[in-house]
Amino acid sequence: MRYMVTAVATALVLAPGFPVRAQMKPTAPGTPGDPVWQRTLHLSDGRTFVTDGALAIDAAIAKPASLPESTLPAASATRVESYLAASLKDECAFADLKANADGRTYTAPSGLRLNATYVDFLKRKLSTRSLRIRMGEELQPMVILFEGKRVGVLMAVKR
Repeated sequence: MRYMVTAVATALVLAPGFPVRAQMKPTAPGTPGDPVWQRTLHLSDGRTFVTDGALAIDAAIAKPASLPESTLPAASATRVESYLAASLKDECAFADLKANADGRTYTAPSGLRLNATYVDFLKRKLSTRSLRIRMGEELQPMVILFEGKRVGVLMAVKR
């Protein structure tokens, strides 16, 4: 199963103004532990996000031991902000996600698959009662909500 990181990776790594088209390595589905944060983004509202290329999330939630040294340009942060603001057709609670037999993914009621590493990470960090996800199509970044606030974007795992 290959990872679907096209939209977020393109926005984060290949955005205009990014001096080196460096590749990020998203966390493989089902990898134990936390994602490996590789870049930092500074949003216009003052929040700092961290990303591994498939998940971009508020650093206040991720709580990395230290922020990655590499910071993405403002154009990448603007793109993530547009993903956070997007209107998406479906929304579900994390409790509605079903673990797949492979142990590497979860499936949302809409049929989209999510990387188990990210789902488990979010479940460890936040109360699942207040954790929701909004999604559209397979190639659209999903929006992670906590207590009604948009706190991250996540790519689906390709079917």
